[in-house]
Amino acid sequence: MGKKVSLALLGAGYWGSKLAHEYITFQKEAKNEEFSFFGIVDPDKERLSKIGDLLNLPSSMLFTEVEACLKNPEVDAVHIATPSETHYYLAHQALLDNKHILLEKPMAMSSRDAFKLARLAEKNGRILLVGHIFRFNAALIRAREILEKSAIGKINYLQLSWLDELKLIPKRDIIFDLLPHPIDIINYLTDEWPASIYAHSISYTRPTEREMEDMAFIVMEMPDRTSAQITLSWIQPGIRERIVMVTGTEATMSIDTLSQDIKVFNSGEEKAVPVIKNNTIKSMVTHFVDCIYGADNPKNSSLVGAMTVNVLSSARRSLNEKRGLRVLE
Repeated sequence: MGKKVSLALLGAGYWGSKLAHEYITFQKEAKNEEFSFFGIVDPDKERLSKIGDLLNLPSSMLFTEVEACLKNPEVDAVHIATPSETHYYLAHQALLDNKHILLEKPMAMSSRDAFKLARLAEKNGRILLVGHIFRFNAALIRAREILEKSAIGKINYLQLSWLDELKLIPKRDIIFDLLPHPIDIINYLTDEWPASIYAHSISYTRPTEREMEDMAFIVMEMPDRTSAQITLSWIQPGIRERIVMVTGTEATMSIDTLSQDIKVFNSGEEKAVPVIKNNTIKSMVTHFVDCIYGADNPKNSSLVGAMTVNVLSSARRSLNEKRGLRVLE
């Protein structure tokens, strides 16, 4: 098996607390020689204290100095769950310090930076995965199997609804924050990236702030003429929805990624598809460690992450220029 993998988590926010819980559980379940959770790093002492109390962690596992953690030879890998605008800098530093990385989406704020990270990881022989967690969602894995068997015919178009009512965070961009998952899911299900994209959005709560939209509509066309429509909103009162609808020539498949339920509609009939539901965070964490040991091939690779950022950048350009754009030639 080789040296035990010791991992540090960067970021003690809402998502960081969920990840920390899973890493602690994973350490308890893993064999002693496989994995060790080094601790949590966050410069915000108050936030760090709260997550320490929440998870009953000793002070010896709580750190405020990110640079010291990255330089620490005891740390083999880091999971970066900090604000999006810090992703490139922290991942770049971690790669220079020869750490394996699981980097939350989006992996960078520009496609140029995203591809630079992917190349640096390749050059340094480090694992760099991106937190496209829906690739580990049992319902989507089952849906991909159904599509590979052409069970609903040829795909004509997809509709994705990513709706929520969230507390708005300053400088949070709905395109780079909420759109990465739908874009990645479309690629996961179709093995295609969009050839063209058109995006439209409006800010209802922050109309004077540039690039701070509350909702967006995105229309994409793939090279094979499959179309996709995505609706994004974080001002949807009372509704939290993560639905993927795939319309084929023979049937329609509806995937609820939250409940992990699948239904197929065909000629007036509705059929539920059996799905063995899973803990997606646990599956992603396990996959990361397996990739470090060479026991699995990356499902959420840096190339996938960089291509996703490329689409996000095109969507942002489409919004700014108020026109459709070519993405791939």
